[in-house]
Amino acid sequence: MTITLGSMSTGSAMHGAIKAGVWEFQKATQSFFGVTGEYVMLGRLRGRDITAWAWPSGYASLDALQTGIDTLNNYIGVSGTLTWTYGPETATYTQCIFEGFDVEEEPWLDASGVNGWQVKGTLKFRQVKA
Repeated sequence: MTITLGSMSTGSAMHGAIKAGVWEFQKATQSFFGVTGEYVMLGRLRGRDITAWAWPSGYASLDALQTGIDTLNNYIGVSGTLTWTYGPETATYTQCIFEGFDVEEEPWLDASGVNGWQVKGTLKFRQVKA
């Protein structure tokens, strides 16, 4: 399973499927005292948030894990077509921007000695409506 956007790639790092949010749109609602009903103005669709959980692991030290997170976050601002691939399945999302990897909890060392230092977090993207 791989997520790519421009030169950014998750490679073999464990992560989940893409979770695309709902498209945002502008809306203004007005009601007037003594008048039944509402006046609603709807704007165009804007953008939406796209996320996927990620679990970087296998780092020899906490410092190496932090360097890996920093390297991933160096891609913040990269834009293009976001592609999620799992075997023969592929999903693409055009006009996306990488917003970073959001760490959700403290990093920990796998006590079994197999997976090294690891952390759970969320890959965040923004898709712009054309």
